[in-house]
Amino acid sequence: MDFKVNTNEIKDTFNQCQSKEESFRALVKISKTLVRLDTNLKSNSNAVTGCESQVWLTAEKDKETGLWHFQADSDAKLIRGFLAILLAYVEELNSEQIQQLDLLSQLNDLNLEAYLTSSRNNGILAIITRIKELTQ
Repeated sequence: MDFKVNTNEIKDTFNQCQSKEESFRALVKISKTLVRLDTNLKSNSNAVTGCESQVWLTAEKDKETGLWHFQADSDAKLIRGFLAILLAYVEELNSEQIQQLDLLSQLNDLNLEAYLTSSRNNGILAIITRIKELTQ
């Protein structure tokens, strides 16, 4: 899957935000880079449990390179933004790299705590856990 944003662009975008409103707009803009999942992939087997919103996540390992490719979607715009960010960090990494990556720390570095309510934080943790499970 090709992402229209990379981790450096994400960091630059959020480092330049000077208000909560700017961060919100940036998160919504990034959410639009996430390609919508086909309806047939929005199945129970791809659902991420532990999220208040509906979230689906697929992962496929390239047999030749050993690198992972992801697709994800959500019915919630902000969660789609978080998904786009998380997947930008793990796309085209191998299993070992993904397992060692502290994704929550990466999100914290973007100063997005204002959007992480208790239930949303639990959902983000569930997504991160699912990414790690799929790539073991």
